Amino acid sequence: MNDHALGKDENQAALTGRSDVRDAGVSLVQQETVVLLVDLVESVRLMGEHEAFTVRRWADFVGIVTTEILPRHGGVLVKSLGDGLMARFATVPDAVDAAAEMHRTLAARNVGMPESQHFHLRAGINAAIAWSDGIDIYGTGVNLAARLATLAGPGETIASASAQEQLASALAGLANPGETIGSAAARDELTHGVDASCEDLGDCILKHFDKPVRAYRVGPASPHPSLPGRRDYGAAMEPTIAVIPFGARNNAPEHFDIGNLIADSVIWRLSKAANLKVISRLSTNVFRGRASDAGEVSAHLGATYILSGGYVVDQGKILVTAELCVARTNQVVWTDRLSGEINDLLQSESELAHRIAAAVYFSVFDAEVEHVMTQPLPTLQSYSLLLGSIKLMHRSSKDEFLQTRKILEELINRHSRIAAPRAWLANWYILRVTRGWSEDRTREAAEALSASHAALDRDPSDALALATEGFVYCHLLKDLDMARKRCDQAVQANPSHALGWLYRGTVNAFKGDGDAAVEATRRAMELSPLDPQRYYFESLGATAELSAHQYVNAESLARSSLVLNRMHPSTWRVLTISLVSQGRMDEAREALRRLRELEPDLTVERYVARMPNAQLETGRQWARCLALAGLPSGNGNSNRH
Repeated sequence: MNDHALGKDENQAALTGRSDVRDAGVSLVQQETVVLLVDLVESVRLMGEHEAFTVRRWADFVGIVTTEILPRHGGVLVKSLGDGLMARFATVPDAVDAAAEMHRTLAARNVGMPESQHFHLRAGINAAIAWSDGIDIYGTGVNLAARLATLAGPGETIASASAQEQLASALAGLANPGETIGSAAARDELTHGVDASCEDLGDCILKHFDKPVRAYRVGPASPHPSLPGRRDYGAAMEPTIAVIPFGARNNAPEHFDIGNLIADSVIWRLSKAANLKVISRLSTNVFRGRASDAGEVSAHLGATYILSGGYVVDQGKILVTAELCVARTNQVVWTDRLSGEINDLLQSESELAHRIAAAVYFSVFDAEVEHVMTQPLPTLQSYSLLLGSIKLMHRSSKDEFLQTRKILEELINRHSRIAAPRAWLANWYILRVTRGWSEDRTREAAEALSASHAALDRDPSDALALATEGFVYCHLLKDLDMARKRCDQAVQANPSHALGWLYRGTVNAFKGDGDAAVEATRRAMELSPLDPQRYYFESLGATAELSAHQYVNAESLARSSLVLNRMHPSTWRVLTISLVSQGRMDEAREALRRLRELEPDLTVERYVARMPNAQLETGRQWARCLALAGLPSGNGNSNRH
């Protein structure tokens, strides 16, 4: 038996309310224990760059841990994990002290080495009821220690705060799978400022755990902590923008109100955008000339982003300098100088105001995507996850698209009663098919309907869920009558829901009702002029124009869509069909060539098999156009693409 393992008699003596399990000759017992799990940060990179050197350094460190640090703090090594260690202790303070000494030991051994070769640990601690076979330990409490370690920044230790009632349930055998089982809160065994400094990080969402887990940072934060502090997952999913009236750079009294006019025009446009909250100018006006104090603006208005700027007026022309910053950090995420005419600001469709609003809107989405891509999911605000997922869902990269599902599932875990994340997940399944990244339309339809049904269970009038379900029936199940019914319900529930009108127009296009299709898709684009999915709106708008035999308009929208996203196959199909319909065969063949680069297995038969309108004259005409452009015939599996 391993010297570091508890013997059977020792295990039994250590038990408090234990239970025994014997199966296939293996004796398992439950025992209270404190689990410490540490792993080496960026071990894959370190091994890849200096494998032999890294292995020797790690082996030396493990030797120090096992012969000096663990014995000093009453710890027992359970196992070495290649680039990590698991140990058990009798008390939480012992585990915390051991982790702290490990951090200090590595810090001392990093001295004199290049920063890129520094060793840092992440540590997780959980007080738990665990199963032991005398050698290893098992159970949810052990898994929790591993998940807590993933929340730690380099050189940090994260501890759980398991509740006493969960212990009682565990000892009585009543704990459910996925619950956190703890003998006593790891945090509750520590005295703040004596045993260690403890920072409450709030409820954290951990992979494979159904419920949030309360976590604490034990000891000082690293220079680059993964967890910024306690978060509230009950907060709204929309970031808030405060537009401060712009300041005049010259002091002519007649120019003073131009700053208010700029703010009013931008606020009006941003207010039409989905997924954003915009503070009224009546509230932001007091901060004119004081926008440099982002913290004060955020504290009073609850703003996530702040837009401010200045302007100079000369002979009817205006030069505007605008700046968008993150309120929490005062980091500038967008700035630009824009020029225009004073009279333009008085127009309902001011070009200058539109340029500012569009830049702000897309910069917010880009900032949230960057945040999502560089921070662990449990640390992010819900609106970061929502905005990031919407933008990533329409990125060209398949890897980024696939990551979106994880983000949406994270949101569903946090906000189980809210419909929106489930509705967007249903959209995700549709896109996986339309972008050619799934070979099983039946399965994707079932998954999408499951998500949309779950959204509608939570809110039967949710327009996004209704519209999405309509598109599932249209694009995946080819039930155009049910599709139109759902899309009609969506726009009845919310007459201003852009995606509802977009999907309604697309269903009409497939049914051959071209005029109604064009009217609906144009209305959708008017309702969401700054949509992060603009290419998608224009692509489906082109399909609507195609169904109305407006081939020039269809070509124009398709080309505009391709400027924003050249990797969307259906846009190339629409462009090919519109060019054939205009008799421009050379251009049509070139468009088809680009389409086949994205979908090399596409044939006329496969196109017909998956199109919702294949049995209607509209669908047959579109298939003939693709054949005329050179798309080959051939037998295809109707479930593919």
